[in-house]
Amino acid sequence: MGSVSIRVALGIAATALALALGWLAWGYNLERACTLGQWPELPSCASPTNDVQAQASALRKRIARNPGDSEAWINLAMLEQGAALEMATKLAGQDYRVQRLQAGRAIERQQWPQAVGWLVRLVQDNRDAPAALALAKMVLEPSALAAMIAQLENDSRWLEPVINSMPQARVPVIKAMPLVVRALALKAVPPALLQRLLTGLKAEGQWMEAHALWLASLGHSVPLIFNGDFEQGFMPGGFDWEVLPVLPSRAGALVHQATASGRGGVLEVDFTGRAVTLPIVRQYVMLMGNRYTLSGEFMTMRLRTEQGLTWALRCVVGGREVAHTPPLKDTSGQWQPMELAFDVPAGCGPALVLQLQTVLPEEALGGLRGEVRFDNLQLQVRP
Repeated sequence: MGSVSIRVALGIAATALALALGWLAWGYNLERACTLGQWPELPSCASPTNDVQAQASALRKRIARNPGDSEAWINLAMLEQGAALEMATKLAGQDYRVQRLQAGRAIERQQWPQAVGWLVRLVQDNRDAPAALALAKMVLEPSALAAMIAQLENDSRWLEPVINSMPQARVPVIKAMPLVVRALALKAVPPALLQRLLTGLKAEGQWMEAHALWLASLGHSVPLIFNGDFEQGFMPGGFDWEVLPVLPSRAGALVHQATASGRGGVLEVDFTGRAVTLPIVRQYVMLMGNRYTLSGEFMTMRLRTEQGLTWALRCVVGGREVAHTPPLKDTSGQWQPMELAFDVPAGCGPALVLQLQTVLPEEALGGLRGEVRFDNLQLQVRP
């Protein structure tokens, strides 16, 4: 038995006990199962004085009178397993109790393809949360993961509950990437699941994998700054522009996309005089080199600020500031260019955040007035 398989099996058992919904434990007697309230609930747990052998005998007599009594076979299987379970499966293979028993037996025997098959049916047909949690843990077992990949189809509904269970299973999202790659090829990754995957990968510090997944979902390459011309709506959860959620009635900066004559889409920020939440807007960018130039155009109207605004670049890891543009102040409605040459320092990593902020952080607390627009933001490699 491999060490990974042992860890997976023990992890599944521990999860079941902790949730008091776990698999029927073959190594425990019936009294122990009743004490722990294990899953599924046993008929013999109804009363501490129930005689299990008497129950089994009564069920056999019931079956003798009606061999097709599926409920009797299921109850007997929960007491005895063995041949009773096989018969219960023939008569009522769609019953969730039978599926749980079969899955539990396969897990105990480390028959991973069979266990995956039953667990997938439980999640797909019954939205069974403990089954999804078990599958999330089994992602760490190579043969189980291979079986899950083989089970994926373009109409599969079980993958999303499994991904959602991974934080509870304490399994990193990165471990599910082989499943995700297959699901992407089948076009079986809905937008909500994609956002959760991206959020999970970012939280784990897997920025390269998150960016690769995002690009794969788009199906084409993108510039270093995505949507820098602001011609399309923001795509939440990926590597597009992000605005921190603030109630409009309390926002010191109202960020939206607008249309400018002769330019098309632009980014517009209206300052209301209230305290401004920083950063005002941001985008995570992936930079594999170390010498770049940031460029773009901006225009302000009636902008009241002491030191102005700036676009700053920071390392995602550690938050170190790499560079920031010269202060952006009032231009009386005239578009002006801006440019910043910078080097990415060693140890920064490939993930940086480009964010709009006030030059003086304390100025944001007092609030600003006026309007600023941006267009054609680009990052280019410097020779």
